[in-house]
Amino acid sequence: MSKRRRASKVMRLWDWSVPPTGAHREVLSIVPEGWHDQPRATRKPPLLFVHGIAHGAWCWREHWMPAAAERDYPVFALSLRGHGDSGGRKRLGRTLLRHYVHDVMQTIAELPQPPVIVGHSMGALISQLVADRYQPRGLALLTPAPIQGAAYMLPTILRRRPLDAAKVVAGGTLPLRAEQLFVGLDQTTAARYVDRLGRESPWAQYELFVPHRIGPVRAPVLVVGTPDDRVVDVRAVEETARAYDVEPVWLPGIGHDLMLDAGWEKALGVLLDWVDERC
Repeated sequence: MSKRRRASKVMRLWDWSVPPTGAHREVLSIVPEGWHDQPRATRKPPLLFVHGIAHGAWCWREHWMPAAAERDYPVFALSLRGHGDSGGRKRLGRTLLRHYVHDVMQTIAELPQPPVIVGHSMGALISQLVADRYQPRGLALLTPAPIQGAAYMLPTILRRRPLDAAKVVAGGTLPLRAEQLFVGLDQTTAARYVDRLGRESPWAQYELFVPHRIGPVRAPVLVVGTPDDRVVDVRAVEETARAYDVEPVWLPGIGHDLMLDAGWEKALGVLLDWVDERC
């Protein structure tokens, strides 16, 4: 555990003084038949999936949601405001990470019981900010955006992708290309997924560069990374795992988008086996 963590608080002074407004939320779900009829103590916990930059709930619905439901897990995937079919597109330019945290907290309040939160990339950072306020059944962080802030990555981005860096600084969405997200997909499928990516809040992107302090998380934590990730580097994954005193699970041969790339079955298997054992 990080030595500098503070106590968890559901509400902060900022939330009371300038509360985040709500927005229509797209929440996709698959609940296995008969799940509600099982004794509560023996039910498998709900899984709540939180996507990353420019993605939406659709990225979980493609493979992971139906496959997890086949293993008797009720699954839910949220499109953060301004993403997918959620509302808030017109206000996306004024959206902060705390608005995304609000979306996840509202979704949790509507679930049948406390979930295991599964966050990917920026969604992993959002999931940690949620866990700072609400103790989930478990917390799974997939190729997580660095909890210590991504400012150290700026020189590399400027050197390798100067035009992309300039676009982000100017308030544009970080361009995400097939070669950065996938390793084993065919070009047609990869292009179809990239075409579904949308815009991202410039302020949320800026917030990814600053450190975030997370309160005590008493739930089990899983951190998954891949050495073939071209968006989140090995250091970021290791730093996140170190913050929770866990060893990261490495999945070579898969790209940043673990839920969509070839080999997604292996990544999902790691997650579900961990939930079966720890949650």
